[in-house]
Amino acid sequence: MVTFDSAPTLYWLLGYLLAGAVIVFAVYKIIPVKVFIVLAILLLVFMRMPVLVFNREINADESQMLSHAITLYEDPVYWRSVDGTTIGPLDNYLLVVPKLLGFQINYSSGRVMGLLCTIGALLFVFMAMKNWFGGSLSRIVITIPFIFLAFTQETDFVHYSSEQLPVFLLALIIWLLSKITESENPSSASTFTLGFVAGMMPFAKLQSVPQAMVIVLAALWICYHFFKITRQIKPLLFLLLGGLAFPVLLFLWAAANHVFSDFLDFYIFGNAIYAGENNWLSIPLQMFNLITLSPDFKIYSLVLIVPIILGIAYSFLPNSYRKSQTQFVLPATLILLVLAGIYAATKSGNTFIHYLNFCIYPWIMLAAYGSLKRHKQFTVFSVLLLFWFAGNDVINYRKEHRINSFESIGGANKLAENPVVKELKKFTKPGDYMVVWGWQCQYYVEAQLAQGTAENHSERSIFKHALQEKYLSRYLSDLNRTKPSVILDAVGKNSMWVQNKKTQGIENFPALANFLHQHYTLVSDKNDIKLFVRKDRLTTQQQADVLPYLAAINH
Repeated sequence: MVTFDSAPTLYWLLGYLLAGAVIVFAVYKIIPVKVFIVLAILLLVFMRMPVLVFNREINADESQMLSHAITLYEDPVYWRSVDGTTIGPLDNYLLVVPKLLGFQINYSSGRVMGLLCTIGALLFVFMAMKNWFGGSLSRIVITIPFIFLAFTQETDFVHYSSEQLPVFLLALIIWLLSKITESENPSSASTFTLGFVAGMMPFAKLQSVPQAMVIVLAALWICYHFFKITRQIKPLLFLLLGGLAFPVLLFLWAAANHVFSDFLDFYIFGNAIYAGENNWLSIPLQMFNLITLSPDFKIYSLVLIVPIILGIAYSFLPNSYRKSQTQFVLPATLILLVLAGIYAATKSGNTFIHYLNFCIYPWIMLAAYGSLKRHKQFTVFSVLLLFWFAGNDVINYRKEHRINSFESIGGANKLAENPVVKELKKFTKPGDYMVVWGWQCQYYVEAQLAQGTAENHSERSIFKHALQEKYLSRYLSDLNRTKPSVILDAVGKNSMWVQNKKTQGIENFPALANFLHQHYTLVSDKNDIKLFVRKDRLTTQQQADVLPYLAAINH
């Protein structure tokens, strides 16, 4: 497999030359639009190769979702085998696809799926802008997000995140809306598909719902306007039917698999508690703080600030060239998408940079609207953004002889195996279940074993909140159902957030401690992690090997 060192200078130079060619071809239209788009996609894939082959965790969310995918391959019933907390089922099912095609579920395969979502989103946004603003402007404008996503090495934009699939679905319904707004007779197929995909989005990420609602409201307005003129109700009716179709199918599926109450308790009510930490007045400051944490997104926003302001200004001015039914809808939709993206990024109260994925495309579309009268000048923004990345790379190369943040030489292109994982593999076999108490989902991925509890990190069972007892009850029920071969108590220095062994370790929860002592034996306490093995899985020799260790800790 291809590997990358810290300074693949020739590779980076080729990337910048390709980016320059994309900008030139965007402005002068020397090549057909399809060839231009293929070149832009090639640029994105080319510059993402280092992170694709870097088979290591770069964000804890990756391990969380990959662990869910490994588990869903064994038991595909969501909310029984897997609870993604704020992450919806569709994000996790997507990661099972590589396994179905014969590949391992790991960090590289996950990032490939995320990159495919990113490419799809860019294509749909480009086609939507082409419908609304024409081919010339759209070619120039789309280079901005292509360059941003190709050259950023900030982990929150290159790891597989739970925003990539919902953003792809959002881009798809934006394109469908553009078809509806530009059609004299909106097709029932387009309106049904728009409603159907919008109905999927709450089950990819609940945070994506506000933006989906903006698109659906715009489509409802267009369909209602069409009904008032023609008295044809089919587009409106199919839009509503499409919106109901996926949720109804999911509710029926959940009821048939006896997980509907889990869906309500842990996806709806549980996440309502999680999302209740911020208020409307704090959103502007929260957004400002979030953007300042990401130098690349800050520059992306700064280079677009002038056309964005112009877009807002133009939205209040009459545009005679637009059809009457879209004169209000288009600018209102773009502005509301920006506001809904800000809301989605800030409502939880957490400053997670990957939430800014919800803002990338609303930013660029509103900027495109603001550039309708001066679209040739837009090229300068692409050049400025490219110079930003090039300047940073030159500085990093001179300071540290480093331009690549994801060095894969030395075996980093292969899935690692932590010493704790090597130890637990002595007591497990493929197809077994394992459990990690605390927050260290990386062990599931490295061991390639399914999680024995729906919640693969136990912070919602540990911290006090209104549903804590329900989480603890389900945790114990899951342990009895799956009978995991090994249980790791990872609370301590290796765990995220939950590190107080005296109050948060698994043995501090009586029902779990009783189950643990009844069915499991402590076999090691290496790297500040306790490894418990199910008693009936220990061979006679293994029991004899752990006796000296047990005698020592009991003494």
